[in-house]
Amino acid sequence: MPGTMLLSVTAALAYTMAPAPALRSPAPSAAALARSCRISMEAGVASLPPTEGDKTWFPKAADTAVAAKKWYVVDAEGLRLGRMSSEVAKILLGKNKATFTPGADVGDAVVIVNAEKVIVTGKKKTDKLYRRHSGRPGGMKIESFEELQARIPERIVEKAIVGMLPKNAHGRNLFRHLKVYKGPEHPHDAQSPEALTFDGLTSMPDTQVLEYLDPDTPKCVN
Repeated sequence: MPGTMLLSVTAALAYTMAPAPALRSPAPSAAALARSCRISMEAGVASLPPTEGDKTWFPKAADTAVAAKKWYVVDAEGLRLGRMSSEVAKILLGKNKATFTPGADVGDAVVIVNAEKVIVTGKKKTDKLYRRHSGRPGGMKIESFEELQARIPERIVEKAIVGMLPKNAHGRNLFRHLKVYKGPEHPHDAQSPEALTFDGLTSMPDTQVLEYLDPDTPKCVN
């Protein structure tokens, strides 16, 4: 029995003192082999810096400054509301310029006079309605175009133009450059506004009357 225990202790000591087997390194992957065999290319010609034609142009602070804006004055007498508003919105946005950039204030300022003399076609004088709400229950007020034109004609033009501007902070900033007045006078003579006219936007009747000819109409042939 003591001899057996001595042998067991000797075997345990021999096992613990035996050197550990060497760890085998993992075989290199196919990607590592491909990288090691890759042919190194000599350095080529350095790329040239981009020219002015390759660069994307963005408006600078001088392009969006208020002092850089041109001022225009529009006489709304006899002009159709929608057509005039769309042209004025283009000028406020700067879409008439080659430097137009979405989201940048590169447009000009517009002064509109004789707002009470703007016209609408068809039955819009009586059928077009304007709604406002006081914020309290039952505070909805509804007016027709004719009623609002007699009360506050400037609001009609402003609502038509602001509806054609972006519905965000950029659009609200552009709306600050629109000035609408009742009557022919305005207080912006110091800005020397340039008179602006729109061709084809007046209330004159169409110069060419189109005749509808139905091709399926039976025709008598003698």
